[in-house]
Amino acid sequence: MFANVTLPVGSNTRMLTVPTSAVIDSGMRQVVLVQLAQGRFAPRTVKLGSRSNDYVEILDGLVEGEQVVTSALFLIDAESNLKAALGGLGGHAAHGGATLVAEDHSAHATPAAPKKNSATIGHQAAGILNGINEDGSVSITHEPIKSLGWPGMTMDFALTNSSLAAGIKPGSKITFELVERKPDEWVITRLQALAPQQHEGH
Repeated sequence: MFANVTLPVGSNTRMLTVPTSAVIDSGMRQVVLVQLAQGRFAPRTVKLGSRSNDYVEILDGLVEGEQVVTSALFLIDAESNLKAALGGLGGHAAHGGATLVAEDHSAHATPAAPKKNSATIGHQAAGILNGINEDGSVSITHEPIKSLGWPGMTMDFALTNSSLAAGIKPGSKITFELVERKPDEWVITRLQALAPQQHEGH
């Protein structure tokens, strides 16, 4: 029996690669978690190229020298955390994407479930205002948002009106309301500083 066989071979061309375990494939896009600082990561959409058993070529989305999480799913221990990580890409891509604070609770993650339509639903949340970014968005470390199934994490949010953050100092405890303006784009419609608690003397 005879056959014509084509065997792919390696080349001497330099290429940017990451371990295959670093890539989170949502079905719609491929994402890696890039380290911003110690314990802080941001999801980044990448374009993939050639693959081997252990590595995959990155055609777009990363530059040489950036550090990525090589076992991304270990950092995302729940369905809600995965949804938040990937969902933040749509609304915050203009200023670096949503930021996650890593908590290694489990070595397993489940695929994100279909999201319910919440375009007109306001979700109440509380947290701390870390600061106002140059593009007008705000950095907030929020508590778990039960209505969305989100765990507590640090994220950047756009404001429907820049005046919402006027007069609120970084480090202030706040309450806020956010809505999904369009799929995976979350914006804050209300932002309010909590008044300091008064303690009665005895």
